[in-house]
Amino acid sequence: MSSTNPNDWEYHQVDHLFLLIGENPLPNYVAARLLIKPKTDQEKEKNPSIVYLVHTTKTAGKDKPVGLLEKELKKHNITIKQISLGDAESDGDKIRAEIKKTIQPKGKPPLQGRLGLNYTGGTKAMAVHAYQAFKELQLTEPVFSYLDSRKLAMHIDGKDKPIPVDLALSPVPKLETILGLHNLSWKTEPIEQSQLPNIAEKFANLHLNAELARTWRKWCDAVFKPLKDSRGYWWKDSQFPKPPHLKLSASNGTVTVPNEIQTILKDQLGWASTAELSLQIAKDKGKFTTFGDVCQWLDGGWLEDYVLSQVKKLTKKYSLYDSSMSLHIKDPRNPNRSTDQFEFDVAFLRGYQLFGISCTTSSDHKKCKQKLFEAQLRARQLGGDEARVALVCCDDLPSEWLKKELDFVVDDSKIEVFGREDLEPTKFAKKLDLWIFRNAGK
Repeated sequence: MSSTNPNDWEYHQVDHLFLLIGENPLPNYVAARLLIKPKTDQEKEKNPSIVYLVHTTKTAGKDKPVGLLEKELKKHNITIKQISLGDAESDGDKIRAEIKKTIQPKGKPPLQGRLGLNYTGGTKAMAVHAYQAFKELQLTEPVFSYLDSRKLAMHIDGKDKPIPVDLALSPVPKLETILGLHNLSWKTEPIEQSQLPNIAEKFANLHLNAELARTWRKWCDAVFKPLKDSRGYWWKDSQFPKPPHLKLSASNGTVTVPNEIQTILKDQLGWASTAELSLQIAKDKGKFTTFGDVCQWLDGGWLEDYVLSQVKKLTKKYSLYDSSMSLHIKDPRNPNRSTDQFEFDVAFLRGYQLFGISCTTSSDHKKCKQKLFEAQLRARQLGGDEARVALVCCDDLPSEWLKKELDFVVDDSKIEVFGREDLEPTKFAKKLDLWIFRNAGK
């Protein structure tokens, strides 16, 4: 080792790292990236650095945690070997025997160099007996470590303070990496830039007025319903009326776009006439792919756009990256399924920590609660205990009420709720900033 600073990862890196594999491979991925000693090709020929994946039958397989973790780590030229415990996840004798046999194989030289055990994953029995096996072998300066999901820090045995890991990985993982570790992939590529951020902000301001928001919702429901097929999907561009215009007054004349919104549409998106909005002009201005995308944006997608633009403003301050919206994730068991396995409206990463945001223009308290609950489950599924989730909605009740309704399943600090009263840009920006600050590396 060239480093003698216990705060440097180099000081704790090993030639042979043993990982215990559980249901979520993300902590193992982080540990492997940080704790395995990088080597030149010449050094690898003499004594390659190897990561050993200690697993049971339950987590083995190409599409299971072991196979998925191996696939992602190989992208970083990390050598992998698997150690199978079969179904003996609680058999202490079997666990110790397999670990010892790997370190000191019969009739062969023992593993050379420094050894380490990260016991974040796997079962408690696997952790206890793997640790005991290392101790019984009386190895020279083994490195025992544990990744603390609450503090985003690595605990090293014998070191007083844990080492922060929130921004330690280089190159940083991407959202696609997090998906890959769970055998998931994009159904369509997410949108990385806000499309009409200025208009979205104006819409957010106008939705502070509940009555105005309700009128806009009625217009959207009346005008957009005829533009969808029986399954609820938008028509293809060729099926839209020609020219592709939206009447600012519904066909029955009972619902008209509020004057305040008409002003925005006129100034920002262009008019086909004094009574119609041109979908073609809006499509070109926002760089939308289809007319349906324009309609979707007007029908509520503007809120995702607004949230993403606010997140982008905090990118440098908190080292955020891969921030995107409209993240549609396909079902790996049925890739041709027309609907999503699940989706995030907005998501971003800070280090390997996932932040997911669910957006809805609904003011229905029960629907908002369900959206937050689903988002929390999905975020934890992908990002583990480190994941954080927020809901942006038009609920008229105080946002703290919704948070308290979920505090029986999730730590209050991990979630945030932005209600109608929080949509005002300055207030929203401040609350978003505080949520990230409260959870960044903590």
